[in-house]
Amino acid sequence: MRIASVVGRKHKKDIVYKKQAYMLKLFISYSHKDESLVSNFISHIAPLKNNGVVSEWYDRKIETGEEFQKDIDNNLENADIICLMISSNFLSSNACLKEKDDALELKIKKGIRVIPVILSPCIWTAHKELSDLLATPTDGKPVTKFADQNEGWVDAINWIMKVCSSVKAIKELKLKPDFKSFLNS
Repeated sequence: MRIASVVGRKHKKDIVYKKQAYMLKLFISYSHKDESLVSNFISHIAPLKNNGVVSEWYDRKIETGEEFQKDIDNNLENADIICLMISSNFLSSNACLKEKDDALELKIKKGIRVIPVILSPCIWTAHKELSDLLATPTDGKPVTKFADQNEGWVDAINWIMKVCSSVKAIKELKLKPDFKSFLNS
């Protein structure tokens, strides 16, 4: 009986692992001063995680004893989608601004989707490279300015779900053998 339950648990773990292999990697860049808002964001993306659409990563997932900057850089580099959680705290943090610059470089080099999520009122449009991107919630209205912040999160997540659909569709494209041989010739 005990062996069966251990085997059963291992089997479930294998299934979860296989499910995550096909999930889009969502990197969350944020200021620790906005951690409570980021926690709300993570709660609101739970259906996307539960349905196997995304797996989120942010620096609180770094385990003790790990080289934190190396872990951040690796996860940023391997992300499919990067959410920049924009606030005055974010814009005044050198670490956040470096992640923003790295994310925008990955957007150019690898086509990674970079989504500014406006958390609170701030002068984010003064950053040309951010103001050139379509921000969420709709029209860049800060989540904290919604009468019910849940409405702001739902608006933001709906936009992110659209991005997930298009990124997933692109990732699932397969080259036909004739086209592959043409490219290799």
